[in-house]
Amino acid sequence: AFQEILPFREGLAAVRHKGEWGFVDTTGQLSIPCRFSKVSDFSEGMAAVQQEGDCGYIDRTGRLVIPCNYSKCLDFNDGKAVVYQGLRKAGLVDKSGELLIEPSVNRLINFQEGRGLVRDEQYRFYYITEQASPYDGYYEQATEFRHGVAVVQVNGKWGIINQKGIEIIPPKYDKIEQFENGYAKVRIQGFNGLASLKGELIVDPHYEYISYAGEGLFRVEKGNEVGYFDVNGNWVWQLDR
Repeated sequence: AFQEILPFREGLAAVRHKGEWGFVDTTGQLSIPCRFSKVSDFSEGMAAVQQEGDCGYIDRTGRLVIPCNYSKCLDFNDGKAVVYQGLRKAGLVDKSGELLIEPSVNRLINFQEGRGLVRDEQYRFYYITEQASPYDGYYEQATEFRHGVAVVQVNGKWGIINQKGIEIIPPKYDKIEQFENGYAKVRIQGFNGLASLKGELIVDPHYEYISYAGEGLFRVEKGNEVGYFDVNGNWVWQLDR
């Protein structure tokens, strides 16, 4: 009997037996024996595992593809994973175990869509390319790239940049939420609007609440009034009590 069974990811679930971790398949068979002190879920066919305090990666057969040479191993994303040596020195590895960036970058948070997000000693954020060269400027806060854009903060205000570092929405908002379904909520002084991935403001920030209502429609509220508009900003149902 297992002491612990975690949720399935990519058809395998991590299980613990006598303090050691392995994986079962969807039939309940132990497909990877319990021989690791720690494991992560599978992502892109690879899972981080720990042996004797160091981590590496196994494939779905349980073969140790990337030896346990690292102090910390993050999930694979777009065929690459961030790995650490020591507390702060991070690099980038591909699925064959080849280091694309030697563990030399302080505080590399993640690497996604061809850009790594880094936080320096002054708590500033910046992006690096796969060549480990700093990319564009510094930001007070920043998110990873998703769908080719990232949300960044400059002088206390939030904007959106594309992968070339070009501001497609200048930093002028009090808050910008992460993009979902190709849209993000933008906020000024407590009022919400909506922006697209292209940086177009679909609806100005005039509304107390905005939520996705399905079928390509957004619901807005202002006081006691409720209305609906489509993804082009056209009213389907004007604000009404």
